[in-house]
Order: sequence, then C-alpha cells, then structure tokens
Amino acid sequence: MNAVNHKGMIYLIAVIPFFLNDFSNIHASSYEQWVLVDYACRMASLLFLGVLVFKRRLKPGDLGLSLDGKGPLVFWTLILAGMTMAYCLVSEVLLKPLDGLWSAPVVEYDRESAIFLVDMTFGLALVAVSEEIIFRGLALSALKAYTRNPVVIALASAFVFALIHWSTGVRNILDCFVYGMIFMAVTMRVRSIAPATVVHFLLDYYLLA
Repeated sequence: MNAVNHKGMIYLIAVIPFFLNDFSNIHASSYEQWVLVDYACRMASLLFLGVLVFKRRLKPGDLGLSLDGKGPLVFWTLILAGMTMAYCLVSEVLLKPLDGLWSAPVVEYDRESAIFLVDMTFGLALVAVSEEIIFRGLALSALKAYTRNPVVIALASAFVFALIHWSTGVRNILDCFVYGMIFMAVTMRVRSIAPATVVHFLLDYYLLA
C-alpha cells in the first residue's frame, strides 16, 4: 500500500467512530449512557492509532505528538487562544439567530449527575486530545500525501471536523468549521497539536461550564 493510501485509509478508519458517535447521542436514554458510548468511541480510535504506533506503522509525529515543534509553543498557544476567543465573541453576535436550526434531539449535559464533574475534566480532556490527534495531527499527515497547499489542507480538515458535529445544529457546525481552520493553521505553523489541544480543552470548558 503506498503512502497516500496508507495514511488516508488510517485517517478514514479513525474518523468513522466520530461520525457514528452522534447516533448514540440521538438515541441515548440518559446522560450517563451517552457519556459511556462517547468515551468508548473516542478510545476505540485512540487505541487503533496506538496499536499502529506500537507496530511502527505510524510515528508519534504523524499524529502531531511533538513537544519540540517549530516556534515557541506557549506563545502560539496564547495566540491561538486569542484568535479562538475573538471568533467566539463574533459568533455570539453574528450566528446567534442560527441557534436551534436543524439540530437533532440530543441528550443534554446533566449537572446533577454523579459523573458530571468527571465529564467536565477527564471527558473534556479526552475530547480535546482525541479530536486534535485525529482531526489536526493525523489529518495533516494524511492530507499532505495528497497536497502541500496549506489552504486546501486547512479547509479539507475543517470540513471533516465540522461534519462530525452533524447532529448539533447549523451554528455549531459552522463554528466547528472555523475553529477547525484556526486550529489547523496553528498546528501547521508549529508542527505540534499541543497549542490546539490546550485551547480546545479551555474552549469547551468555557462553553459548557
């Protein structure tokens, strides 16, 4: 299998559980049930990639797992945080009318649940780590086998990232597309998913807390 098909196929397989995950949210009968399925889907993709790294079919760098990226990571984390917050404020003004448009009935966060605190800490960390590894790190490696155009890579990866949120409504899909482009732009610049992972966690915490 050539490099193009190899990484592209791995990316496709890793993404599938994320598309299927929303079906569990739509049909879940409780917050706890949805959380368990959500975690299982994410961990399945991470386990799949972990096995490939162990077997040396992938390198950690193929997943964006590098702490010695190009440029000061703390500086770019702050830059990314500023860009993300700026868009968040713009979205709240311009896209507010789209709230509730074309969204599927999904389980809401239950702040009274015994597992809510775990979900807001471990759960959000799992979301940030899994999505950045797959939709920024692995996506970058897979798409670079097809094109070196950074704009095409950012647009394509953001499109797929937006699609995995298909059940959450038009506004959130558009927001995820923009966040996906911003996160990928910084990931390509620093060659590490570290800044995007930190900001992703903080953004989700800000939006959900």
